[in-house]
Amino acid sequence: MSQERIVAIQALRFIAAIAVAGMHAEIFAFWLGQFVGVGLERPALAAIGNFGVDLFFVISGFVIVLSSEKLFGKAGAVRTFALRRIIRVVPLYWAGLLFVLLWSLRFPPAPDWQSMVHAMLFVPYASNTAHGRIVPPLEVGWTLNFEMLFYFVVALAMAKDASATVRRTAVILFLLVLAGSLLDLPQPLANWSSPIILELSGGTMLALIYRGGWQFLPRVRLCALALAASLLLSPLVMPGADMSGWLRVLFWGSGSWLLLAAMVLVPTRSGGSDARFWNFGGDISYALYIVHMPVMMVSQMVWRHFRLPYGATEEAIFVVLVLVMSLVAAVIVHLLFERPLSQWLRSRVAPIA
Repeated sequence: MSQERIVAIQALRFIAAIAVAGMHAEIFAFWLGQFVGVGLERPALAAIGNFGVDLFFVISGFVIVLSSEKLFGKAGAVRTFALRRIIRVVPLYWAGLLFVLLWSLRFPPAPDWQSMVHAMLFVPYASNTAHGRIVPPLEVGWTLNFEMLFYFVVALAMAKDASATVRRTAVILFLLVLAGSLLDLPQPLANWSSPIILELSGGTMLALIYRGGWQFLPRVRLCALALAASLLLSPLVMPGADMSGWLRVLFWGSGSWLLLAAMVLVPTRSGGSDARFWNFGGDISYALYIVHMPVMMVSQMVWRHFRLPYGATEEAIFVVLVLVMSLVAAVIVHLLFERPLSQWLRSRVAPIA
């Protein structure tokens, strides 16, 4: 993959992480107002940040094919693939879970052991702290439950080449979603069979299109970007719509797929001067995704503890403040924990093929 396209993917990763963090910042700000007795309106724009999850899924599917090309057809490919994915996802997420547990022991309610075990194993479970919702104690982890299932299916479907692997993966995931649509599956299968997992498969298919050398004509690319924007901004024209299930895949999944396609299915040009910024933003995107909710939990508690004034202006200040602190925390965690630990683990248990 050309350096320019790598930068484009890194930029989209960073944008996706910022979108999710911004959406959660608004939620924390709103509930801070509820806690202190100030009722504030929630802008329709706030819901748009949800699309960051769908964009992450499509990118993940796309990248997993290209980053694993050297493994297909080689001895030990499944083991190496699995170890790389575990090293990439598990340490930072488990550290985030540990922080949430320690924090909640001081500021209850604390998750019970069943919730923690299910979260650590990436198995969907209705945590005792989630008011009946099937999310782990560190709530952003619900997406990682799908990611890890996807990685398991890819490992199970791994063949001698990328095309066969993608086809097998797509069939397995489609059958899972079909079963969830037709049958009353028990948990966790009912959760795992959500149509949203097809977005990961869609990303793998886009990777095959990219490998085939397909490119958008300039006008087609502009149309793709315009359609992507209209799909991703759908909450503005459909306020209050239940953007879940197939509706979510139709709008945010398709919009994310078109956006990624418009960024990678283009002729190669010389790299821009901002490549370093976007590359670093992409590098810290996972750390930002994991740390932003703990940062917001602590910030909300501190604001409540000191009984700081709160209103519309203070709400905006809170949102900006927690976003900046989340970015700073992500940089620190990435540089001092995530990157060195991942490099150390990869050099010992999952060397590059």
